[in-house]
Amino acid sequence: MGRLDGKVAVITGAARGIGKADALLFAQEGAAVVISDIDPEPLEETAREIAAAGGKVAWCVADVTKPEDTDKLMDTAVEKFGDLNILVNNAGITRDALIHRMTDAQWDICIDTILKGTFNCIRSAAKYFRKEGHGGKIINVASVVGLMGNIGQINYSAAKAGIIGLTKTVAKEWASFGVTCNAIAYGFVHTRLTGEKESGEIVAGEKVGIPKKVRESMLEMVGGKAMTPEEAARPVLFLASSDADYITGHVLNVSAGMYM
Repeated sequence: MGRLDGKVAVITGAARGIGKADALLFAQEGAAVVISDIDPEPLEETAREIAAAGGKVAWCVADVTKPEDTDKLMDTAVEKFGDLNILVNNAGITRDALIHRMTDAQWDICIDTILKGTFNCIRSAAKYFRKEGHGGKIINVASVVGLMGNIGQINYSAAKAGIIGLTKTVAKEWASFGVTCNAIAYGFVHTRLTGEKESGEIVAGEKVGIPKKVRESMLEMVGGKAMTPEEAARPVLFLASSDADYITGHVLNVSAGMYM
């Protein structure tokens, strides 16, 4: 038996990285997963990978900054699999710049994708979660920079700090429905957003990543080894499982000592 047998989970930002690892692990543990992203090709590829491994999966292209898209995403889960039990708000983006150089567009895309996107997903899921005895699980992806700040990331830090306040509020408002809401504050996870910027990918019109020298100094803080997405997925599974039934409003620090 899997730890998530019979559950239906929606995971955002699931075409790559942590979201993809979450989806693969959840499906392996028995959940039916509905994965979403703004990029259809890698999203469909991830869905095929899950299906090939014997998992139950549906995919839905959705921009979490648009409420109509997040409504469609939650409805898709119920239409395809008859329920919605777990929501993992993983979609995110970076637009690094020092405060005096940061543009409105760089500020807005981080706040809109990370903070507003998480809010949109939770609000869209409300009609399914706010039922007596629902007992659902919401896991929001935060970051240690939301707890400690970070040079060049005022937008990302503010968005991730906002996720923490949002998490605690949902935990209080929806406790009467048996719903738990927690956040994970990651440290250094190896994804395309944390690779070397000099050779980084273009995401939504800008190159992402961390300058090589800054990246090396960050790696020193975690003993020289970044977490893999697969390693990062394990605490998400824990918070989504019955093992975490009595944990809510909590920020789980998963950072290898980057923040204490």
